Amino acid sequence: MPSTALEPVSMDQLDSPAVQAVEWVWHGYLARGNITLLTSVWKAGKTTLITGLLRALAAGGQFLELPCVAGRATVISEESREHWAARVRQSPIGSHARLLARPFLTRPTEREWDDLIEVQRGRAGRGELDLLVVDPLAAFLPGRTESDAGTLLRFLEPLQRLASAGVAVLVLHHPRKQASPEGSTARGSGALLGYVDVILELTRAGSLAGDENRRRLTGLSRHGQTPPLLHYLWNADASTFTVCADLMTQRFEDNWEKIRGLLAVRTVAATHNELLQDWPTGPDKPSATQLYLWLNHAWATKRVRREGQGRKRDPYRYRLENEDDQYRDRGELPPLKDLDFLMR
Repeated sequence: MPSTALEPVSMDQLDSPAVQAVEWVWHGYLARGNITLLTSVWKAGKTTLITGLLRALAAGGQFLELPCVAGRATVISEESREHWAARVRQSPIGSHARLLARPFLTRPTEREWDDLIEVQRGRAGRGELDLLVVDPLAAFLPGRTESDAGTLLRFLEPLQRLASAGVAVLVLHHPRKQASPEGSTARGSGALLGYVDVILELTRAGSLAGDENRRRLTGLSRHGQTPPLLHYLWNADASTFTVCADLMTQRFEDNWEKIRGLLAVRTVAATHNELLQDWPTGPDKPSATQLYLWLNHAWATKRVRREGQGRKRDPYRYRLENEDDQYRDRGELPPLKDLDFLMR
């Protein structure tokens, strides 16, 4: 280790030109010199998402409306070559990406894992590697358990050396069995979450028949550029990925005209329960909670007016705007109406 690595840096020189800016391979999510952890339940679409990203890296440009570079990638996978061949037939990737399918018969030893990553570090030194994907962590952990911090560090340290050589590293992982707060669903020791630079969590979004390909990607990061939330749709037939609104917003937009119609026939403001009684009976009728969320979203986006304190004895009441609101907004009394009639 060079002696300069042990020298502390003055706090007033942390922004000096010698400090390099973050180089994103996929903006906000994958950066050179960084390790990203992507966690989701089994069969939720982690590998499918990575396949879409690998396709985008062929020429660079954008993936899910975020910039990505043209680069070379290697995937170390627990899946067989045959499984990947079927996936690539449906969604061709290209020669810029390589596959190491089941490189070990069992979990590797610490030495075997270190040797494999050193080969990749050599490729990085020759300019042949920009992104390394490990799919998943559990299959290549050089030890018995993910709950042991030392075992995890022995897995991560070779990856950190590879990242220091200018490679973006992405590790796919599975969640805990018990419900956990956002950002801490990854299975195993908390040392894993403390070590990585970017934490991503992929979940299904929506439980209706039309939501099977809708996903929600949550991000926590050392970097301010990481999007905290991204929703997307995957089209299996066309192998395309499209950014979409979050599910609540989408459901609201789909039902806004019905809500507006119910408000339009009322002469005074109404609670969400009163409006729910007016909603036609059918499979698309929302729950009271859902309609309450929609109405508050309509208020937040300035489509309706809201009265009341939101308490049991003074609930929120909603109405459409009227011609007197512009006066009330200025703190004025609206003009009297039908004055001639009153003076007769």
